[in-house]
Amino acid sequence: MSSDKPSQDPSEDQPEDKPESPKPQVDLPAEPPKSAQPQVDPPEGQSKSPQPQVDPRIQARRTGVRTRRRLRVWISIGVIAVLAAAAYGATQSPLMDVDEIEVIGAGRTSSAQVLEAAGIELGTPLLGLNLSGPRRSIAALPWVDQVRSSRTWGGKVTFDITEREAVAQIPVGEEWALVDREGRVLQVNPVRSALPVVQFTPVPQPGGWLHGWALPLLEVSEALIPVQQRDIGAISLMDGEVVVDLSGEGRAYWGAQDDPHGKADALARVLAEVDMSCVEIVDLSIPELPALTPIDDCS
Repeated sequence: MSSDKPSQDPSEDQPEDKPESPKPQVDLPAEPPKSAQPQVDPPEGQSKSPQPQVDPRIQARRTGVRTRRRLRVWISIGVIAVLAAAAYGATQSPLMDVDEIEVIGAGRTSSAQVLEAAGIELGTPLLGLNLSGPRRSIAALPWVDQVRSSRTWGGKVTFDITEREAVAQIPVGEEWALVDREGRVLQVNPVRSALPVVQFTPVPQPGGWLHGWALPLLEVSEALIPVQQRDIGAISLMDGEVVVDLSGEGRAYWGAQDDPHGKADALARVLAEVDMSCVEIVDLSIPELPALTPIDDCS
């Protein structure tokens, strides 16, 4: 007897047993071989053979030599440092101080003025003492022309002074200013001296300088100093020409600025040999042949 239930095909209803797929086989990388150290050829000229061993005694001797060299260097440095410190200490000690200041050649300028201008105090260290500044200050004094300085390690500083020479005097009010040939005003005196008189303005204070036409006038004045006592009057500038006043109404015309001493000698001869009471002009342009112009109607 047949059954009503349909027959089941086992191939349709029941799951088919599938075999489990095996896991893929993964090949692990093989451990890389250790790379060999590169072969480095020794520098050219050196042998590939191992260096010979240095004898320990030779190595010890070399080490000792280097040690002694370093020791000598450090000893030398130490000695130099000690000497330098000792030298610096000596310069700062009283043994290297200014103990004395000497002034030579000062006549019109007093030693006190020179020392005050120098500004150097006793006890000042000699090392590093710059004397150029004191020299400039001393040279600014009216009568001083040149200054030389020196020092000794015994503590002595010396200033050697060369003073100026007055060649003329210029009236300034009721006083008289002494002037040297370069136009330096040296001093103002209340009393007239025996120097030739130069008429010039303006006149600065002592230590100042005359300008303009003063230098030709001073050159003539210097040349006339030997004959000053022979009726020589004021020296002035008239119409651009140097004129020397003589006794009475006479005048000497100097001419060019050449041969001042020759012209001064020519004027001295004229004053000694000629009666100047009737002479109006003495022309010294040619000193060998001075020309005389008489006063009209003079007997």
